[in-house]
Formats: sequence, structure tokens, C-alpha cells
Amino acid sequence: MKNRSVIFLWFGQSQANLADVLYIVALISILYAQNSSPVLLSCIPFTITTAKFLSSFTVPFLIDRYRAKRILVVSQLLKTSVLSMFFLWHMSLISMLCCVALIAFFDGWAAPVQSSMLPHLVDKEKLLKWNSMFNVTDQTIQIAAYPLGSFLIISWDATGLLWLSFSLFSLSIVFMQSIRINAHSSKTKQKQGLKEGWKLIWHYPRLRVLLVMEVLEGMAAGVWASAIVYVFVKEILNKNEAWWGYINSSFFVGTVLGGFVLLKISVEQEKSLYHIVTLGSLLSGFFTLLFGVMPAPFLSLLLSFAIGIALQISATCSYTLTRLHKRPFL
Repeated sequence: MKNRSVIFLWFGQSQANLADVLYIVALISILYAQNSSPVLLSCIPFTITTAKFLSSFTVPFLIDRYRAKRILVVSQLLKTSVLSMFFLWHMSLISMLCCVALIAFFDGWAAPVQSSMLPHLVDKEKLLKWNSMFNVTDQTIQIAAYPLGSFLIISWDATGLLWLSFSLFSLSIVFMQSIRINAHSSKTKQKQGLKEGWKLIWHYPRLRVLLVMEVLEGMAAGVWASAIVYVFVKEILNKNEAWWGYINSSFFVGTVLGGFVLLKISVEQEKSLYHIVTLGSLLSGFFTLLFGVMPAPFLSLLLSFAIGIALQISATCSYTLTRLHKRPFL
């Protein structure tokens, strides 16, 4: 039963993650057709990042009252319900952004709840394997979804892509509802873990700095990886939507490679990790500047790849530092 349930969680979350990217691709295409302003398009990733950040504050309160499976199923059900609104009437920009914010807010519950469920769905000796499986799957989806969405936009239209996203959302609910978990005995541990994380962030100044950096980089990466690049490809590079997919895929391939680079490098001292975080952020900013001032299709692919590597190295070292929060010098 445990093995079957973790597979249901894996399938359900993977389909939801794929649908999350595809509906954003469709939405950007719709907004670009209505108004080609890059400022308006950049509102989408900014809205998503802000909504997910606000959502993270509500997770401990939900864990206080509900079981993990219920939160996950309700989260996906609410996301699906909001997405269905796109089919009911013609929406203004404000209405679309409100729907995007709601979907991102509900999606913000999924990752921490999924992490809290895994230890109760697999044996301890298999936990690392399944954590890696979920992470690799998520990265693979990020690599594949943007070019897939770009090709589907060319073959179909944005409405067809929205219907596909709605179908994937709906199917993910079925898989998540099929999960069987007895989490009553672990509920207290889940609550304490989530609350303790926010207490630590508030207590240690350097953790607060890392949190702010991650939020700002998340906003920048969101704009970089979707809306602004869409306009850049169409107006500056004079390429079609397929190149938007290529550049985004290059970015996410770089993030995967950045993870492998860190596997080969042993960094144990906190001060070195802070230096790497700073260097990674500076390099990603420098490569982004080059991307904007040297517009050439194949060079853009290479620079996108380099940005992905730099951001992943910075993000991974930042995560490692949060795991070392009990060291005295923090």
C-alpha cells in the first residue's frame, strides 16, 4: 500500500506541475496577442512569486487543523476550479492576474505538504531515493514543459492548451485522492517542523538575508524564464514561439547541470558557501546583462544555459546554509 501511494503522489504531483507550466504558456500567448507590452507580461511571474510567498505563511496554520492528504487534494481541487473560470467568460487583465494569483497561492501549499508526506509513504532507507526521484522529475518537467507548450501553441491554440492543463489538473486530483496515509501520529511533528523553520528564519539574521535573496531571485528568474523572454524572442531575435521553448529549456538544463557540478565539489565550510551564493548571484546577473545587450539566437541559448548553472549553484548552496543554521557563527 505504501509503494502504491507514493506512486500516486508522484504521478499526481507530476501532472499538476506539468499543467502549471502549460497553462502559463497559454496565458502568456493570450496576453501577448491582446497586448504585446512586456511590462504587462512580466506581471504574471511577479504575481506567481508573490502569491506563493504569501501562501507559505498559511501552511503551518493548515497543518494545525488538517491532514496532509486533505490539504493536498483541496489545494489541487481549488486550483482546478479557478482554472475553469478561464472557460466561462472573457477575462480582463486584472481578472486573469487574480486567477493566476489564486492558483499560485493554492499551489504554494503543495511542496511543503508533499515533503511532509513522503516520510510516511516510504521506508526510511528509501526516502533519499524517492526525494531524488521527485526532484529529478520536477526538473525534467521544467526542462520539457516550456518547449512542449511552445510547440503545442503552434500546433493548437491557447484554448486547447488550457483544456489540456485543466485535464491534467483533474487527473492529478484522482491520483492524490487515491493516496492512503496514516499521518495521525506524525501530525505533531509536521506542525513543529514547519513552525520551527519560520522561527529560525526570524531568529538568525543571515537566514533572513538568504530568504530575501531567494524571493528576489525567484521574481527575477520568473520574469527571465517566461514573459520577458517571450517578447524578446518575438521582437528582438525575430524568432517564433519554438525558440522561446529552446531558450527556456536551455535555462533549465543549466540548472540541472549546476546541481551535478555541486555533487562533484565538496564544500563544507559555511563561509565558503556564502561566497559561492554571492558569486552565483553576481554571475547570473552578469550573464543576464549580456543576454540583453548581445541579442543573437545561439548566443542567447548559451547565455541562458550559463544563467541556469549560476542560479542553481547559488540556490543549492543557499539551501545547504539553511541546513547548517545551528552553527555558532550564524
